[in-house]
Amino acid sequence: MAKIVTVDGLRKAAEKYDPLLRQLPAFALTEAIKALRLNVMKVDMKDVIHNERRKSGGTRPYVAGLTVSYKDGMLAYESSDLSVYETYFSAKENITNYKDTDVQFLGGKPFDNKTKQHPLEYKIIQTMIKTHAEDLMFALFPAERNDEGVNALSCFNGFDAIIDALITGGNITAARGNYAPTGAFDAPVDSNDTAAYENLVDFIGGAHNMLRSNIGGAPLLYIPENVLVNVRAAFRNKVKAFDMPTMEQVKTQIREDALCPGLEFISHVAIGTGNRVMLMKPGLLDFGWNTSSASQFVLVRSPYEDPNDVQFWLQASYGTRLRDWHEKMFRVNDQTNNSLNLAGDYTSTGAVRVDITGPSAARWYLDGYTKHRSSGQYILGLVPGSYTIKFEAVEGYTAPADISITVKAGEDIVKTASYTAN
Repeated sequence: MAKIVTVDGLRKAAEKYDPLLRQLPAFALTEAIKALRLNVMKVDMKDVIHNERRKSGGTRPYVAGLTVSYKDGMLAYESSDLSVYETYFSAKENITNYKDTDVQFLGGKPFDNKTKQHPLEYKIIQTMIKTHAEDLMFALFPAERNDEGVNALSCFNGFDAIIDALITGGNITAARGNYAPTGAFDAPVDSNDTAAYENLVDFIGGAHNMLRSNIGGAPLLYIPENVLVNVRAAFRNKVKAFDMPTMEQVKTQIREDALCPGLEFISHVAIGTGNRVMLMKPGLLDFGWNTSSASQFVLVRSPYEDPNDVQFWLQASYGTRLRDWHEKMFRVNDQTNNSLNLAGDYTSTGAVRVDITGPSAARWYLDGYTKHRSSGQYILGLVPGSYTIKFEAVEGYTAPADISITVKAGEDIVKTASYTAN
């Protein structure tokens, strides 16, 4: 027979802890907020700032009897708004999923079923909020609001979506200098390929002098980890080094070659993978949130048809903003990034292994990746999606044909391939 439970105590628990719970998303995001140098603001619906633009060139020599020319339109404004959008997180837990023996003490007090409460009520609420915060972190850059969306990436407009809109609207252009096509920072194809390093130096070195200076704060370069890996390999080719230079050596040389001595590198999983890089002054990225958008941030609701079911509901609003995109403050290239989703504790990545028949020198790799593997070795931590397996050339042999694969979360892919002797 089903055990009858009441949720009155659960409602009280949620209300009692609600003021603290409202703060938890920001607490859970603290490390990412610090690493990404974000400004965090509480916003009811929308916050608007107006960036003042001044015309230059008004100062001229004066002599008696000259014909005076006048400068008009001295001031202009470009506005940037921070809008927050409603999100929700719902979960349903059955009290019978947790046996009485699973939880012996709850909050330091002995627990038994006589209390008729969910044995992990507050733990479930905390878990929801932590997972919710992780969802937000991995949506900060790639998210794009879509009312019909089904995941965190459709909850609000992330930084990348805002930048893309400014490019489309003609606010970020090559003519202004806040946009610079670089192409992809691909891994070197041979020992003479230095393109990834040179392209990054050109992107930074071609920025406005004010942006590269320390005036107004040392410039920040937001760069995916995969780009740094390829740039490092290209730098090794450039200096003809036998050993791989350290990442710090590479960064030091970039600062010198790009004439940007105070440059700070920001590489964080929230940025994702891809080839988009952004150079900016500190303080341009805002994250807005409002946990008061619902009457309560977290609700525990009445049971469903099954009296042992308890519904947990979370509702809040979020959004991002690029404060300014003036060429003295900001520059972006022509590439895009893909999101990484590492929220929660279940496996969200895949792996691939290739077993090769043929010479011992045979190596395989994934198109676009720098690391090559021998027969029987794995490449781990792959984001679900489509990939192409390729093979190195070996003298005296014909390499196997490329293999297309689809990586799924939590799955290992094993492929076989054979080199043919010529």
